[in-house]
Amino acid sequence: MGLFSRKKRNTIGFDLPIMRLQTDIHSHILPGIDDGAQSIEESLMMVESFIEQGYTKIITSPHIHSTRYQNTKNSIQEAYGQLQSAMIQRNLNLNIEYTAEYHFDQELLALIKKNEIISFGKDNYVLIEFSFLMPPVGVDRVFNMLAEKGYQPVVAHPERYEYWYGNMELFEKLRDIGYLFQSNIHAAAGFYGGVSQRIFTMLAKYGWIDFLGSDAHDTPSVDILEQSISLPIVQTVLQKGVRNHLL
Repeated sequence: MGLFSRKKRNTIGFDLPIMRLQTDIHSHILPGIDDGAQSIEESLMMVESFIEQGYTKIITSPHIHSTRYQNTKNSIQEAYGQLQSAMIQRNLNLNIEYTAEYHFDQELLALIKKNEIISFGKDNYVLIEFSFLMPPVGVDRVFNMLAEKGYQPVVAHPERYEYWYGNMELFEKLRDIGYLFQSNIHAAAGFYGGVSQRIFTMLAKYGWIDFLGSDAHDTPSVDILEQSISLPIVQTVLQKGVRNHLL
């Protein structure tokens, strides 16, 4: 299972059940291959923090970006192997798998054609990140290319695409095409600013959040997960149900 409850005492002394996650599907904990953990030691500190907060499974998602992080399955496997070995030496018990966070660019199209996509879960989910500067073009084409090969596209942190703020119809269009949404837990706390926070709230109210992820890039971003996940809007999302627990 990927959800469980703990008790948290509120300001007037009553015990309130807090729903939490046990599976995270978006993080950058592999050492030295993107803008996440830069060393094995930092990776291990992130792992320890995830364990302390009750996580039992991490599906980590290093960037694959044609101009910034030119990772391949081999480079990801190598970093994954380094982390696994270090965890064994440190006696850290956490189930870690890997996928990738694909930038929406021409390289993604090439990888689809070459059948070199790293998916996750039994439904072959593929995590896709759009540009933060301009709306993507050809979302229907990419969806169809992936779907034809048996993949289910998932939009990473849709609340961070501020150019769509105030126009929920554009998010609805993605939903109609068939995209699922993975939102970042910290967006609910305003970690990325007020616009992303408001978009997160709207997505939650529409019931359009299919997965929640940490998008952790360092130890502090893992350490503060407990604060963000206890927010009422995140609790609402968890009560409605997310797919993390199916992985």
